[in-house]
Amino acid sequence: MRGLLKGVLALALGAAVAALPAVAGSETAPTIEATNYGGGGIYKETHEWSPPSATVGVSGVVTFVNNSSSVEHGVVWSSAIKPACEGVPENRGATSWRGTCTFSQPGSYTFYCYVHPSEMKGSITVNANGTTTTTMTSGGPTTTSITTTGSSTSQAPPPGTSLLQGSTREALTLAKSQRGTGVRGSVRISRAGAGGRLEVDLLAKRASLASVSSAFRSGVGKLVRRALSAGKVSFSVPLNAKGRRALGRHGHLALKAAVAVSSPAAARFSTSRSVVLRRR
Repeated sequence: MRGLLKGVLALALGAAVAALPAVAGSETAPTIEATNYGGGGIYKETHEWSPPSATVGVSGVVTFVNNSSSVEHGVVWSSAIKPACEGVPENRGATSWRGTCTFSQPGSYTFYCYVHPSEMKGSITVNANGTTTTTMTSGGPTTTSITTTGSSTSQAPPPGTSLLQGSTREALTLAKSQRGTGVRGSVRISRAGAGGRLEVDLLAKRASLASVSSAFRSGVGKLVRRALSAGKVSFSVPLNAKGRRALGRHGHLALKAAVAVSSPAAARFSTSRSVVLRRR
């Protein structure tokens, strides 16, 4: 009986030891997202990597995302050392993609967007000690996790760092095609974003408004909500008189909905989505 007990204990210990590398390697990969929003006034759309930098350990993985179906983004590595990427458009632009890059050597990796090289620049630092972090920016923080090399210690992402509940795709609901004279959607606010401010701007090409032929955008609707509560926050942004006239004239109106959430602590998240509004 004692021999059988020893054998069972040995098997259990062996299984636990074998599981340690899996626990240590189960850290959440940082995610860097290409975002587009009207941050420079109603006549200018701006673009950024959110966040623009991250730190991983050797053989660490970073996820890159472009959720836009209308704005192209791509990655160009400008450093001497380069990662191995899958699903990431390198040296070209593309819409609606998601991929990962694996960093096998310690050092600093720098990159920029193929389509917006002057605006969108970033860096990845690879440490030999296995530490993984991300950097908070005006575009909103993402996951931070720490794994200690050579042990089974792992640390979950610290709570309260993101203004949204989940990723942008999970938190923001905004149908691409809608009917009526306003744009409707919702965003899930985390505890860190509670008490903050939501701003939604509707932007249309000025050519659609019978103005000068231009790619610049003009504001046709705006909504501001303050003192947000944590959880699902629904919004409805009506068109202004200029937007309603354009919708009545053309029967449809292509819009860019710029969504921004700011917290009382001055953190800020922003993104934009393309929406086509049609008459009922």
